[in-house]
Amino acid sequence: MESTVNLIWLFAGYAALGIKAWALADVIKAPAEAFPFLNRQTKNIWIAIIIGSILGHFLFGPWGFTGIIGLIACGVYLADIRVKINEMKGRR
Repeated sequence: MESTVNLIWLFAGYAALGIKAWALADVIKAPAEAFPFLNRQTKNIWIAIIIGSILGHFLFGPWGFTGIIGLIACGVYLADIRVKINEMKGRR
């Protein structure tokens, strides 16, 4: 029973890392001009936030304080900033 729970947490940790990697790949390919236009942080700040979340994931684990905060930050980027940039570019 305990090994099943550990396996679920391990899989969830890899899923969290995948979300962070997806956010990093997306922010790198996003146009830098879009961020100030949306009255959001600059592209470089978002890159630093997401790289920091990935480093926190590896250094302190996916479910440590920095891992959770980093996952939330990446979720904010993917759910808010990415959507608005895609709307600006005319994509859904």
